[in-house]
Amino acid sequence: MPLDSLHGTMLYAYLPYRPCVASLLGLLLVTTAACAQNSRPQNQNPDPSLPPPTAPYAFDQPNALFTLPSSLEEISGLTVLDEQTLGAIQDEKGRLYVINLNTGTVEDDPAFDENGDYEDLARVGDRVFVLRSDGTLFEIHDWRAEKLETTRHKTPLSPKYDTEGLVYDPAHARLLIACKEYAGKGRKDQKVIFAFDLENNQLVDEPVFTIDGAAFNEQVEQDDGLSERIRRALEPAVDLSGFKPSALALHPVTGALYVLSSVRQVIVVLSPDGAMAAVWSLPENLFRQPEGMTFLPNGDLFIASEGDGKEAVLARFNFQP
Repeated sequence: MPLDSLHGTMLYAYLPYRPCVASLLGLLLVTTAACAQNSRPQNQNPDPSLPPPTAPYAFDQPNALFTLPSSLEEISGLTVLDEQTLGAIQDEKGRLYVINLNTGTVEDDPAFDENGDYEDLARVGDRVFVLRSDGTLFEIHDWRAEKLETTRHKTPLSPKYDTEGLVYDPAHARLLIACKEYAGKGRKDQKVIFAFDLENNQLVDEPVFTIDGAAFNEQVEQDDGLSERIRRALEPAVDLSGFKPSALALHPVTGALYVLSSVRQVIVVLSPDGAMAAVWSLPENLFRQPEGMTFLPNGDLFIASEGDGKEAVLARFNFQP
């Protein structure tokens, strides 16, 4: 399914860079006028180039919901291990938790390293990479082994970046690393995603994706001719204040990059070229502190939420293209 058929529970906004903003606003204004002239019902989409108004996942109606054991109260990352199991970590213990994806039960929890602030993980073949908040990667050579053996990969990223999201990008033989806090010198009001090249085990110097809410907001403020109706409609989708990436996942069908923020309880969707395609809200009553996210090959989505003083949960959402 092409990216432009993705759905959103909030207003969709295509926001690649500031030069595209004027075209976007003009398109919205023309579309609004056309709807008024033709008196079309609100559930119809007058411009077929715009995405439909609903999401490919019913975030308020999970197809399966599991309560996780107390050992995973602070679950912080998810990845698919095989057809029956998910891999998970929590942000205190150096253990790989093997979860049955059909029952939510923990089948094994072998140690891979000492205790630490672990934030996300990603499977690459038989290997599993675990990301620590200081930018260090732990490579588990064979996740099925009786005793896990690991190699540490230091990166130039420091604790101030607070690295929290990790996903394998097979098309480019790399890992993508999302930074929750610091984005680097000269990148104020931005959130960045770096790439770790698996061919040479090196971090690429410059970010490969950038999420910038300030540029769009500045453009909206400067446009005195923008109608209040359009302004109010756009505001929720582009206000990324407080947005702090906590997990990454690549959609296996559309190729879109999903960026989860625990702080705002939202998912930002990026197209393969880095354009912001959508911003979706997650229900607060279901996800107290969403920290983990991964896809099955068919597009079904798993999201894990810390307990935040209560029980952690794992939710499955069937893909609805």
